Amino acid sequence: MVISKKTIIQSFALMIIIAIVMSTTEAKTIGNPAMRTDEPKGCPPGSPPGCKMQPANPYTRGCEPSHRCRGG
Repeated sequence: MVISKKTIIQSFALMIIIAIVMSTTEAKTIGNPAMRTDEPKGCPPGSPPGCKMQPANPYTRGCEPSHRCRGG
């Protein structure tokens, strides 16, 4: 299989054009609102500055030692 000279020149020109476009394009960073440190975690946007959300499932032990639930 032979690649023609025209195809090689077109491929090379395309690479040069892509390189020029990439070097002149301004890059933007993608942020993640969940990782922002200026707002408390779990607070909706526009909430008061001292917002403190309650945990969705507060810790409960499940069985007190006096009930002997687990062979204790």
